[in-house]
Amino acid sequence: MFKNLDIDLLRTFVAIADLGGFAKAGRQLHKTQSAISLQMKRLEAQSGSKLFRKAGRRQLLTESGELLLNYARRILSLNDEAAAALKPDPLQGQIRFGVTQDFADRGLASVLARFADNHPGIRLDVRVNPSCELKREIANGKLDLAVAFQERGDRGDPLGKLQLSWIVPEPFIDIDDRPLKLVLFEPPCVFRDRVINALEKASMSWRVVYTSPSLPGLLAAVEAGLGITARLSHNNSPPVAGLPKLQSVELAVYRNPQATPSPLDALEKITRAHIQNNLQDLV
Repeated sequence: MFKNLDIDLLRTFVAIADLGGFAKAGRQLHKTQSAISLQMKRLEAQSGSKLFRKAGRRQLLTESGELLLNYARRILSLNDEAAAALKPDPLQGQIRFGVTQDFADRGLASVLARFADNHPGIRLDVRVNPSCELKREIANGKLDLAVAFQERGDRGDPLGKLQLSWIVPEPFIDIDDRPLKLVLFEPPCVFRDRVINALEKASMSWRVVYTSPSLPGLLAAVEAGLGITARLSHNNSPPVAGLPKLQSVELAVYRNPQATPSPLDALEKITRAHIQNNLQDLV
């Protein structure tokens, strides 16, 4: 007798595998961890196989789980393709979407993929630029939606605060060698402001030895040993001895009030949900 596998259970199963755990899948799907666990017990009952094994506090896929994951992706893909074909998306048009480099490296691909799946009739024109430029393009009507870092006086809609940490070359240059050499973006830049304010409060002398318009250029200069900089913390980066703590930065969404609201609402909803559900993973 054939067994029917529940589509909703398979979707949760794939989310657990993609996001790396029950808790993260729960945040993505807006369900409690206990609800996720119950769903997986039901899926194991339907499939007749043990799908997860414990490894400390983590839940890893068994051999049967790995096998089902491959089928689950194909089943969901066909299901979603059929649903989209039978119910065309009423939203049409184009959105000019701007993001800061930090978000482009930490979540943009996921947002774009989800939006394209849900709204294939909307064309996205994506631009990756510094926050100050993105906000200027919003004000000038050259962008419809932007994710950028908030500064005092800005009118963006806050998404959450992110901690900064120092990035230093290996081996670390001697901080007693004053003035401290800095590698920074040109002003205006919220990261630059945080660095200089922290050093000024700590009465540490400094000078900017290198500027770059791009994040890769900035990081390359640090790696070459030209100086130090600061970016978003990564995996709870430890403090660097002798350097002051940096004030956090705030990520915000900015909208062009003249843009067509319905497509913009759809993109903002997906962007906001991704950032707020994965805020800790962005640092």
